[in-house]
Amino acid sequence: MSALHLQIAYCPGHSWLHRLHPLTKLLWLLAGTVFVFAVRDPWIIVGSVVLVGLTFPLSRLPWRGVRGMRLTLVTALTLWLMQALLTRSGPVLLALGPLRVTETGLTAGVYVAGRLLSVVWLGYLFVFTTEPNDLAYGLMQAGLPYRYGFALITALRLVPVFEQEGQTIYQAQLARGIAYDRGGPRRFFTLARQFFLPLLVSALGKVDALAVSMEGRCFGKYPRRTYLRQVRYTHRDWIALGLLVVGIGASVLLLQ
Repeated sequence: MSALHLQIAYCPGHSWLHRLHPLTKLLWLLAGTVFVFAVRDPWIIVGSVVLVGLTFPLSRLPWRGVRGMRLTLVTALTLWLMQALLTRSGPVLLALGPLRVTETGLTAGVYVAGRLLSVVWLGYLFVFTTEPNDLAYGLMQAGLPYRYGFALITALRLVPVFEQEGQTIYQAQLARGIAYDRGGPRRFFTLARQFFLPLLVSALGKVDALAVSMEGRCFGKYPRRTYLRQVRYTHRDWIALGLLVVGIGASVLLLQ
């Protein structure tokens, strides 16, 4: 798949991160998020950003051109500049007319921008390397009721379907001569209704067909379900969980 058109979705692969159990990766995601918000050293924040960024090439995942990546970088840079230029406390490092760049402002900018990049990139890594069905199966085998697991799988599967349906409706409306880029606020709401109404009708039709199919297969009749494919822990997961425990212990000692 080309990096220029890469969406935020599962990317098949055989890297070590792809082969970890979904719940193992979920625990790492939660622990990493808590860590970057709990740490108080800006250099550790910078190191976390670099480490997470290096995980992309190590897992053979492209990050250039990924949907939302440029927006994340621009937002992080903007937040860093705002903190650096608007924070007045602390020693002054650079004076640019009425603007003052202070040490406290630079540090606060590193905290805000680094935490944003770390959390977003960790989320990208989790989504890119975790197959949605495996995640749902892992949660159900861990005790989640299968009705909720099926709801999760259905939502993840229908998102790209509705996205493609929206593109089809949009192109069809353009072919009919509807100009989405013209008109005032009232015109905008009219065009939005002409777009969302067909999309809503199409979505309701697909959901109704799915509900009839589930009813015909007696979905929900039994309290437990069987699995054609088991999502099992391997030695990689135990190693990753062991490293996670060691990392949590080291973080607790570091933050004291």
